[in-house]
Amino acid sequence: MTISGKPSKTDWDRVRRSIEMDEPIPYDANNPDDGPYDPNDDEAVDRVLTEANRVHPAPQARKHPISKAS
Repeated sequence: MTISGKPSKTDWDRVRRSIEMDEPIPYDANNPDDGPYDPNDDEAVDRVLTEANRVHPAPQARKHPISKAS
C-alpha cells in the first residue's frame, strides 16, 4: 500500500533483485525520453546532481515608490 491507500504498481521484489545483482539501469542515449545523462555513468550523475544543487543568486526586488494618501 502507498500513502494514498492505493496498491503500489511497483514490483518491489524485482527492484530488490536488481539491486542485489547490481544490474545496470536501462538507458538509450538516442531516446530523448531516457533523460539528459546515463544513470550508469557515475561521473555524469555527479555532474548533473552538482549542477542541480547549485544555488543561483535570487534576483533583487525592485523598490517601488510608496505614494502618500491625500
